[in-house]
Amino acid sequence: MIDIAVPNIHNLAKTITDKQNKYQELANEICAMWKQNTAQVTPLVMSSTGVIPKSLPQKSVILGTYSIVKNFLNYK
Repeated sequence: MIDIAVPNIHNLAKTITDKQNKYQELANEICAMWKQNTAQVTPLVMSSTGVIPKSLPQKSVILGTYSIVKNFLNYK
């Protein structure tokens, strides 16, 4: 499951926290269902200007995807 958020820069940290809290219960259910010790919630959050948090893994992949989507949306 992928949930992508595109907030303004000043809402970036709040959006990350909201997404982590929103999916924590789902992560707990996945742990119980698949008999796992942990499940990690990693929200993909990028500001509307392309700023991403330092903690996000694989930044180059996310920025590349952002560039592709941006070019597609600007295509006329």
